[in-house]
Amino acid sequence: MHEATLLGGGPGWTIHSIRPPGRKYCSTVSLTLPASWYRDPAVFERERQSVWRSEWLMYAPAAKLDTPGQYVAEEVAGFPVFVVVAPDGSLRGYHNVCPHRAGVIVWPGDGTAGNLVCRYHGWAFGWDGGLKAARDFGDDPGLCPSDNTLVAIHVERWRNLVFVHLGEDPPPLADALAPFALECEAFDMEAMTYGHRLVRVLACNWKTYADNYLEGYHVPLIHPSLNRALDMSTYRVEVPDESYCIHRADTAEGSPSGGAWLFRYPNLAVNVYADGMNVERIVPAGHGTTHVVYDYFATDPDQIEAMVEMSNVVLDEDQMMCEVVQRNLDAGIYRAGRLSPKHENSVGWFQRRVASALGERS
Repeated sequence: MHEATLLGGGPGWTIHSIRPPGRKYCSTVSLTLPASWYRDPAVFERERQSVWRSEWLMYAPAAKLDTPGQYVAEEVAGFPVFVVVAPDGSLRGYHNVCPHRAGVIVWPGDGTAGNLVCRYHGWAFGWDGGLKAARDFGDDPGLCPSDNTLVAIHVERWRNLVFVHLGEDPPPLADALAPFALECEAFDMEAMTYGHRLVRVLACNWKTYADNYLEGYHVPLIHPSLNRALDMSTYRVEVPDESYCIHRADTAEGSPSGGAWLFRYPNLAVNVYADGMNVERIVPAGHGTTHVVYDYFATDPDQIEAMVEMSNVVLDEDQMMCEVVQRNLDAGIYRAGRLSPKHENSVGWFQRRVASALGERS
């Protein structure tokens, strides 16, 4: 294996191992993804198609989409999309792009729409996405409604969360989530009231933050409050299935944590307890910018303020480190590193999934 090819991330790159030149007796070690994958806009463009259009993605709390006309419009890895509740109560999803001149159908954010009309030139569409009227367009016999429909996306609900899939012919959401959903069965998520959203903008690649989330190796050094609350000698991250991993640790008092800390590839973290949960999404806004979006739920809404306060403390610490790491990745000195077999197995799992999605050997 040629070291330059491997570390450059081009054809022939593999994540599994490398034997350094001249070290015949050196055991193989697990390597990280190449640093270039964290800074190259061309890699991000490949990920947009191969990662973000190939998975079911949590999109919004169901509480934001429970009344006819309610919509949520957001960007997912550069794809502007929206989900709306049709008059019959069904969920419809589309790319927020008018086929006429690429105007928006609904303004970004949350809102209510009485109909689907382009905000730019007023073309009107049915709830099924079909063109109903091209306002004051003039006589053009070549204007065919069937060629000017909104581009649909797949939308399904799981418990109190709404998911979207931007690709073609995905598996049913229930099948895709099955192993992950089993981990959540014991928790009455529907009894939890949605209460708050927190959005943080990080100056780093989305994988830089995901790598950080997927290991507890760093906790004793940058998260003093978590380090005091947990017995870090019991901290581990298991990968029961190719679709998700789970963090486990006892409390400092020696008892199990009582909740489930789950991460579903590529970007969803669910931290759920008997009386509340926060749902975290890692959403790329470009190759070097990431939005971390937290949605909070609780059986007692008065608990949410304390949940948000704790998240902000931990997120401040993670943001500081992830942005420093990203600057170092961008500097061009670091090329690839070794993953700890004791602490970073789930980082290796995640990076292998990304490599596989991009068609590289894993």
